[in-house]
Amino acid sequence: MGFWSSLFFRKIPVTPYDREADEPVLRIGICTGEKVAGFRDRKNGKFREAMLINSDRDMDEFCRRYAVDRRDIREITAG
Repeated sequence: MGFWSSLFFRKIPVTPYDREADEPVLRIGICTGEKVAGFRDRKNGKFREAMLINSDRDMDEFCRRYAVDRRDIREITAG
């Protein structure tokens, strides 16, 4: 495999999240509508950003990368 093909076609490994400690969340900005997928700590509510969501393809990639089911993702607003 050449340099360019390894750079552009590299598969990102699946990194499952800790289902006991974290909750998958989609944070949506009130003013701009910007969507950021990440995880919220169940104990203290702190949000940890994982990736910016611009399309359904990005959301599919987030779900694949972190082994998340779309039905488990809660939407929250950021003000």
